[in-house]
Amino acid sequence: MATRRGPELMGVYRDEVERVLNEDAFECAWRAALYKFGRLSNRRIIELLRDTARASGIALAESDAVLLDRWFGAYSAYFHQIKLRAHLPAERSAS
Repeated sequence: MATRRGPELMGVYRDEVERVLNEDAFECAWRAALYKFGRLSNRRIIELLRDTARASGIALAESDAVLLDRWFGAYSAYFHQIKLRAHLPAERSAS
């Protein structure tokens, strides 16, 4: 099974919204890969990102569709990375 290493090791983010987007996408991908199920709510994702932007004083010019595309892009990348790590011999022996 893959070890849980997420966005905190992936780099520096432009702002708080970018950090939250990546951390939330990773968390959802981790759960989906681990438990093989998951329920993703577009409304929850948009509310999370817009609320984070508002709290951080960031004006989001992107539409909901663009924000969802960014979130699902991050989710997909994390999901495939987690699944790949689960199949690597070094990762399996380390966990």
